[in-house]
Amino acid sequence: MSKSLYLPLLFSLPAALAAQTVVLDPLVVTASPVARPQAELIGSASVLEGDALQQSRQPTLGETLSALPGVASTGFGPGASRPILRGLGANRVRILANSTDTLDASNTSPDHAVSVEPFLVKRIEVVRGPAALLHGSSAVGGVVNVIDHRIESELPARAVSGVIDGTVTDNGRGHAVGGALDVALAPNRETNSGFVLHLDGFQREANDLDVPGASGQPGAPRGKLLNSSVDSEGGSVGLSYVSDVLDAGVNYSGFDTFYGVPQETDISIDLRQRRVDASADYQAPLGVFSGARAKFGYSDYEHREIDVPANAVETIIGQEGFDGRLELLNDDFAGWAGALGTQLGHTDLSATGDEAFLPTHATDSGALFVFQELPRGDTIWQLGARIEHREVSADAYDNILFAEGIDPANNGGVDFARSNGARSDERTTLSGSFGAIHTLDEAHKLAWSVSYTERAPTGQELYADGPHIGTDAYEIGDASLDDEQALGVEVSLRRTTGLVTGSLTGFATLFDGYIYEQGTGNQIVFEDPDGIANNGDEESLDEIRFVQSDALFYGVEAEAVWHLHAAERHTLDLTTAVDYTRAREIDGDDLPRIPPLKARVALDWRRDAWRAGVDLLAVAKQSDTAPGETDTDGYALLGLSAGYTLETTHATYDFFVRASNLTDEEARQHTSFVKTVAPLAGRAFTAGVRASF
Repeated sequence: MSKSLYLPLLFSLPAALAAQTVVLDPLVVTASPVARPQAELIGSASVLEGDALQQSRQPTLGETLSALPGVASTGFGPGASRPILRGLGANRVRILANSTDTLDASNTSPDHAVSVEPFLVKRIEVVRGPAALLHGSSAVGGVVNVIDHRIESELPARAVSGVIDGTVTDNGRGHAVGGALDVALAPNRETNSGFVLHLDGFQREANDLDVPGASGQPGAPRGKLLNSSVDSEGGSVGLSYVSDVLDAGVNYSGFDTFYGVPQETDISIDLRQRRVDASADYQAPLGVFSGARAKFGYSDYEHREIDVPANAVETIIGQEGFDGRLELLNDDFAGWAGALGTQLGHTDLSATGDEAFLPTHATDSGALFVFQELPRGDTIWQLGARIEHREVSADAYDNILFAEGIDPANNGGVDFARSNGARSDERTTLSGSFGAIHTLDEAHKLAWSVSYTERAPTGQELYADGPHIGTDAYEIGDASLDDEQALGVEVSLRRTTGLVTGSLTGFATLFDGYIYEQGTGNQIVFEDPDGIANNGDEESLDEIRFVQSDALFYGVEAEAVWHLHAAERHTLDLTTAVDYTRAREIDGDDLPRIPPLKARVALDWRRDAWRAGVDLLAVAKQSDTAPGETDTDGYALLGLSAGYTLETTHATYDFFVRASNLTDEEARQHTSFVKTVAPLAGRAFTAGVRASF
């Protein structure tokens, strides 16, 4: 059972009520060079695994995590949805696969899928708040680390072990099936060493979603979200060597998905990624260091945006790149423990066709970082620093779109064309943090941190210039953007034992030069003389530009788990949670697509092999909107679940059923670019079984 958040009035419970219910705190490997329990982290983190992950699992990563405190989703339909942490997303939230960058294009557009399939994932770690020291300036909002053990670090207990998983759902008539297999090759049980062969694969398919009422799509039948079907498959093969001193391995994986874009009912995306991952963890002295850890990932990624009725490829976005890091660990430098590390990365992104709103450009980055902890009595002090160098080199545009900007105020405008010359941008940024966690007594801890992060603008923010289906706008970058600077403060009070466990967290981040997309109120009428856009006809889109403004993000997260009954064979827990984020320009307007107040109540019961639960997720109306934004109504989603675990001699079978959005509530996410045409799924019933052997 994981640590949870709770309301401050619970600290005053009488000692008789606060009986010593012990909460097992899962280790988190994402927030520190050394795995730490959640309660001992300076920053805030959540872990999804086991039954909680099974009940939360959705086709996309964003929707899988959206009920967690401080987490929202970009909500671009069942094919593409990326997590948002405390109102920050895209280039401020780092998505990792086993601590290595996913190396996809999901950060460039909300209609681009994350190249991680939640179906066979074993564990997801979410670190909210600045995590730039270990993972780069693109993690100023936090990190989501998806862990699937494709490179094993432990010798399996059996010669052959694995899992087979299958689910079906009535909404969209969807199904998913997959499995993973680990084979111990020539194991030495006395030394706990040997080779492990890993194989896994999955296939998922679903038709268009049923939604409450009208979707908002022109001409769509009531109750149906057109072009929301998904067809995905993937798999991997890997070989690892594991021992008490050295764990090392390599894995080759593939991920394919074909999904509809609800905003454009004739457009679908065909995504393909092939990647190679390697890692090594050496746990023995290396001179003054106590060990070393290395990770490397290489990816070849491409997605095609296809006009299905015309059977024509309109846009191709490709990206090839790598991400690698090396950490040298120390467990006692004058009492300090931590890591000294370096990280290198390269991506080469190309875009051609109608929606080529980006020039072909390469991004090279390199960083050095240090992360250290000093225990002193009941306090653990923590500090770190990172220096990062990044260079963006953009080629000339292959296709020139001639366009005219139209200002509705005076019906005037000026003809312009894309700048077709090669450009480059080179920056060096600095980041640092300082904080501590104080043990107040056996049950309570107080954590606080202060962080400073500099983020260089991305190639998209600098050089975008073209029509973009994901934002349904003509998107224009600004090559004169300054570095974005963020000063963050977080304070968290936690309780780890007793009738009620959890924490209450407050945070604030002050941005100097926050970069975001702002609508100008103008229309861009563009024409492609070569027939690339709309067969040579004129087309018009709203103009949005990347701009900078000083901004303040602040909020609170609280979650309480009431351990109403805790016995070896029988438990009953009541969870209450709330999170709130506000974001606005300093002395200015509210910022766009900020998630509203969210609350969750859940009751979870377990007795021997049986389990059941009911939960209610309530999202408030969002009326704190940016200029040009519309308010979004609130909604409440009711869910039910039940399960049974059957243990046999050779396998363990885990059966479950789940009802989602039981009242068929119409729900539209304020964070979504397509909220007017793509509500969340209506009532759905899902059943599944997992066999572990």
